[in-house]
Amino acid sequence: MALSSLKGDAVPVVTRSRNDMPLIEDTLEMLEKQSVPLSLIAFDNDSQDGTKELLQKHAQQVHRVAAGTYVPGRVLNRGMEASGDSEWVVFLNSDCTPADAFWLEELVQGFEDQHTGAVFGRQMPRDDCSTLFAKDTEYTFGDGSRQKYWKHCFSMASSAVRRSCWEQMPFSTELQYSEDIDWTWRAVQSGWKIRYMAESRVYHSHNYTLSQFARRHRGEGAAEAVIFPWSSWERSFLRYSLLPYMRQVASDVRYCMKYRDVLQACYAPVLRFAQLAGRRRGFIEGIKMKEKGS
Repeated sequence: MALSSLKGDAVPVVTRSRNDMPLIEDTLEMLEKQSVPLSLIAFDNDSQDGTKELLQKHAQQVHRVAAGTYVPGRVLNRGMEASGDSEWVVFLNSDCTPADAFWLEELVQGFEDQHTGAVFGRQMPRDDCSTLFAKDTEYTFGDGSRQKYWKHCFSMASSAVRRSCWEQMPFSTELQYSEDIDWTWRAVQSGWKIRYMAESRVYHSHNYTLSQFARRHRGEGAAEAVIFPWSSWERSFLRYSLLPYMRQVASDVRYCMKYRDVLQACYAPVLRFAQLAGRRRGFIEGIKMKEKGS
């Protein structure tokens, strides 16, 4: 599928869902307004809130993922297989709502370069997002300028994959977190480019509890330990945990005071400690697993 033919070909869009009412209603409404035609392929993880029934009215394909069997990479591989032989496949979480009618068209423009293996779009906080989580979303995405400070940045939530790149290296079915980081990191090591398309925008954010936030970072820390190489200095408590904690709390306070949110500024040390504790615990578990397997 050439970019010049987008107006005539249906772009396969794969979505993953589990009990995403009512956000999925907004997502499906915006998908119907896209400037280019699309074909929706849904993978639903045994939703019980009406999500599955709504998808059956809008999607060209609805596939069941039985409760308790969800493995991210396995479902992503199934999505690639279900999309036929299209040159690229778009992925959109069911709670990611396109901001306008050009989300899809802007996203796939990233494939103009034949060496691009995957693209990902900008995520923006919803109106009900708390200040600190809104900051995390804006700092991770935004205009993309801060991404250079990370080892690697990518998000499957609003993204697209070139089929030939995926055929070279399918998604890992061993990881429960950061399977998208793992896949694109391997792609980059193999010579593919990953592009950030800031003009392709979706609304996507979460207000985690402390336990939810710590659990998420524990999973990401474990995956990160396995995915990337680490020197002894990089894996130390000072470098990996304490210094980032101090920098992040200071940054949080400045950001919150900019919006005169004193309560969130006071909450920042608590939230970031939950992040530190969860991520450090997961990182150590991941390092041990990696060393055991080597």
